[in-house]
Amino acid sequence: MSTADFWYEVGALKRTTRSGWPLARMANRESVADHSFRTAVIAMTLAATSGADPDRAATLALLHDLPEARLGDLHHLARRYLNGPKPFQQVVEDQTATLPPAAREVIRARAAEWQSRESPEALIARDADILDSILHVRESLGDRPDLQNRWLTYLAASLTTDEARSLLTEITTTDPDDWWPRAVSPPGGDGGESR
Repeated sequence: MSTADFWYEVGALKRTTRSGWPLARMANRESVADHSFRTAVIAMTLAATSGADPDRAATLALLHDLPEARLGDLHHLARRYLNGPKPFQQVVEDQTATLPPAAREVIRARAAEWQSRESPEALIARDADILDSILHVRESLGDRPDLQNRWLTYLAASLTTDEARSLLTEITTTDPDDWWPRAVSPPGGDGGESR
């Protein structure tokens, strides 16, 4: 296996659908790569506002689902039947075995940090993972408020950092579709610009 093989394998995450959403009978599905991208941006933002290392938090979030290129996306119910983090660590070791040593070691170190959840950046990245799911639930289940509230309650209970908890209210009170009209007509603008 070469570096190019590794990159092709990472690309499989663009075609790997997240598996938890069908349990919610949610039509708006997303790939693992879709999820990992926004999770990394959330982690970077949370880390920057909390005094943690934004680059490290973003990297942890970006790589957190890398094993799913081989294992598929395992929702929380499926994960109950695995014996701890070992399968994920083994997959990362196998995935990175033939990478150049510097690349191999940084990816393995970040994967181990994600699994340990001991650093501030790992905790932030984990909460970013949950916040992305909360955003997706808000975007996808607006027409099913009872189901949306059940998912929001379940996910919110897993948040561990003050930074993430403080943004939860903002997320749940902001309409997912309001950002773009505000972006088209910024404050002070007349809203009549040609489009």
